[in-house]
Amino acid sequence: MGSSVTGLAEVERGGASRRSVRREPAARRAPAGDILRGRTEEMATALRMLRTTARRRHGQILVITGEPGVGKSTLARAITHEAGALRFRTGTANADAIGQLSPGAALLLSLRHGPHPLVSGAELTDLVALTDEPLLLLEAVGNRLEAATGAGPLLLLLDDLDRADQLTRFLLRTLPFRLASLPIVWVLAGRTAQDGALNDLSALSGSRAGQVAIERLALQPLSTEAILDIARDRLGAPPSATAAELLTRVDGNPFLAVQVIDSLAGTHAGDDKAPAPSSAEATPVPRQVAQALHRTLLDLSPRTVDMIQVLAVLGQPATPRDVRDLIGLSPVETATVVDEAIGAGLLTWQSGGIAFRHRLVGEAVYADLAESVRRALHRRCAAQLAAVGAESSLVAVHAREGIEPGETQCAAIVMRSAVDLAAATPQAAGELALTAFRALRPTDPAYPSLGEQCVRVLGLVQRCDDAVAVGDLVLAHLDDGESVGRVELVLARALWLAGRWESSAARCASTLARSDLTAAMRARLTALQALVEGRLRGAGAMRPQAEAALAEAHRLDDHEAQVTAVHALAEIARNGADHAGSLSYFRQLRAESQPVFFAQEIMALQHLDRYRHAEALLKQAWSESDPHPASVLPALLYAQIWQDHNLGRLDEAEAGARTLLALARELGSRMCEWEAASIVSMVALHRGRLDDARKELALDGNGPTPADEEHAPPLLLTHGWLTAAEGDPTAAIRLVSPLVRSAHAERDAWPWKPGWLPILAGIGVADDDAAFLEDVRSLAETGAARNRGVASFEGIAAHVQGLVRQDGGRLRHAVDVLATGPRPLLLAGAREDLGRHLLGEQQRADGIAQLDRAWEAYRQAGAVGPMLRVQQELRKAGVRRAGWAVTEPGPAIGWVALTDAERTVARLIGTGYSNKQVAAELRVSTNTVGTHARSIFAKLDVRSRAQLSSQYHDQIVGA
Repeated sequence: MGSSVTGLAEVERGGASRRSVRREPAARRAPAGDILRGRTEEMATALRMLRTTARRRHGQILVITGEPGVGKSTLARAITHEAGALRFRTGTANADAIGQLSPGAALLLSLRHGPHPLVSGAELTDLVALTDEPLLLLEAVGNRLEAATGAGPLLLLLDDLDRADQLTRFLLRTLPFRLASLPIVWVLAGRTAQDGALNDLSALSGSRAGQVAIERLALQPLSTEAILDIARDRLGAPPSATAAELLTRVDGNPFLAVQVIDSLAGTHAGDDKAPAPSSAEATPVPRQVAQALHRTLLDLSPRTVDMIQVLAVLGQPATPRDVRDLIGLSPVETATVVDEAIGAGLLTWQSGGIAFRHRLVGEAVYADLAESVRRALHRRCAAQLAAVGAESSLVAVHAREGIEPGETQCAAIVMRSAVDLAAATPQAAGELALTAFRALRPTDPAYPSLGEQCVRVLGLVQRCDDAVAVGDLVLAHLDDGESVGRVELVLARALWLAGRWESSAARCASTLARSDLTAAMRARLTALQALVEGRLRGAGAMRPQAEAALAEAHRLDDHEAQVTAVHALAEIARNGADHAGSLSYFRQLRAESQPVFFAQEIMALQHLDRYRHAEALLKQAWSESDPHPASVLPALLYAQIWQDHNLGRLDEAEAGARTLLALARELGSRMCEWEAASIVSMVALHRGRLDDARKELALDGNGPTPADEEHAPPLLLTHGWLTAAEGDPTAAIRLVSPLVRSAHAERDAWPWKPGWLPILAGIGVADDDAAFLEDVRSLAETGAARNRGVASFEGIAAHVQGLVRQDGGRLRHAVDVLATGPRPLLLAGAREDLGRHLLGEQQRADGIAQLDRAWEAYRQAGAVGPMLRVQQELRKAGVRRAGWAVTEPGPAIGWVALTDAERTVARLIGTGYSNKQVAAELRVSTNTVGTHARSIFAKLDVRSRAQLSSQYHDQIVGA
């Protein structure tokens, strides 16, 4: 039926068999020239944009807004027509209410609907299959559009964006900026700039100023003179005084003017705008339209009125068979009522289906329905769609609007859709789940199972408070242990994912106290309790319980309990600095078809200094042809970031962290956003840019609270490091001391991420805080003892011991050990401290040599902050070196401003590589390539790949 996402390919083919039922009859339409009266300035602006894009080959956005009937759609179509004349390939589509639960339908259809489609039917099918993985869809659509621009500039028209679904909004607030260097004009039309996707664009454009040009056309009502000109054109003569007076009351709305004029002329014609769907929140319909519609409906047969009302509720083009099934008519009767409605000028044929001529007509019919009738018709549509096997999300949009207390069937449909949409559109999924649950009565047999599903969805979409509220309501009506256990297990998992470990542990404990749990449910809860309590009581306390839970899960052959128990043991091992054990457990989890743990396996290798092996797995991951789903990509990026950071590739680490930061915001993952921001801030600290580091931690004024930092150690540690770097080590120690003192409880793995302990020891030395230094030293020795033979852990322990005791021998041992390892910045830090110590011991030559080598390592990594610190020590010793760094920042623009990584990406793009090809060549993610590309464009002041290629050949190749 219609345009469900799974049926997009069928829609774009036009449905030949459907069209054969009846051809569209000839009917008078409102000429585009009528509606375009007084729009010459807007057309001129649009033409300038088209010519600029065709000439300079960079992206632009044209936003068209205006009240219903003011001519937005006609203007947009006229612009699209002109683009075709300029050899643009074009695609067009309308957002609709069905699209609210058929994610991405508007944008995906635009790729296929045009004289020269931008994707094939098979490619459209492939894209539709990715709608439940927004990140993969984003990458795939970007790649398709990039490939399409190889044949010339593109124009994409998306109309009625006030109705855009969440996935379309996500794509539109990302794609135009990611593809800013490509010759794509995005024409986006909606009622006001504060509606849906257009509001998203307004919010983003300020922070992305300069990346892509944005032009806004706010269409105003036409002048009275223009309205009268329209009347003269359509009537063939000047309107009478009475008609002219009536036209002055349409408030400059050209669509209303045409309705009035055609009514005066005894005709029924309307704008040829694509049909629009119903909405439970339909905007008020102008009085003139409602009056004209009532007059028209009075002349129609009851069956035809019934069909028109059903189509207004259905909200999408319908085939004659759809009409037949929904109204219960024979084929002959269906043809009769369709012909009558078309003859009345209310309906038309569009894309092989029957639809309203104009959105306002459908809205007027919908708004005129009594609420009880409207809900009943929505239920009728839902039942029919379900009967023909339509996609659950398409069925759910009607079930949701028709749902009433006690409507269990509708509630089940809506809940099923919520489950399906949880990954793709979490906000919509959460609302759907709550809507379905609120329609249930506690006496309904489906109340417990649908309530459990509701809790599960709310937990997945990070609406923990709502999950707890619903879960407690469901539990109030349950008595048997198995049912209670299922709901409590789901609730405990939701609380765990939200970082509310105390509440999660309490629920596990209270449920395990019941005597009526099945053995399998007890095993699952016991395993989850071990995972959660590991964050509260520590690794040592919970290891026996996790091992016992795993043994019991194996005895029962319960897969869910086994996976949870192994996960608990993996985290316990990692938090307890047993990285060999952690690696083993994470490998088991990945072997159990749990790809989300692949990144954890890579990071375990990093902890063991097996960076070569970690690099091989990362390259394998990035070179795989299948893109990574949203559940895997952030963790994989995180592993890549630490690989780059720990190997001294700060440029790559920053680019990856910025990519992760953007990704976290797109996904709405607050914890992931904090982690990414802390890494960007750490890189700024390495570079000596303290203001930038503080700005990154502030997260545009939406930074973490002190309570948030307690659950995100990297944020707290970075905050402390920054405070010390700003000259207040005492305040820094106050910040991080609670975290350091509690670290021996082994609730988190932060002490065993090599790098933090030498930084903390340096802060302790600066403040001469013996107790703090002793805590840090103890942690370093624990890490070394549990990871014997791992150079980073043994070297850090010797380094911290040397700082705490002012022992040159231990510092030299640290340098010797770290020199055998893979971590250049760890070795540079040990050399710096050894050099400073040797100078203090009057061993000048050896001390200078160590500082020189530290300086060179910092230079190679781009760590300007410690470079300048080393230079200052050498100056105190009377040393001067040619080529030392200056304190002023380097150039911000031009090729000299590019980092090494950016120069590599610029070279490949300049020689014709696409982002996907660059990613394959460098074995990194396309997201990271996009981050590099945006930075390159800003530094080189170019707007397109063609301009970059020209600069590359003129300034680099030709130099």
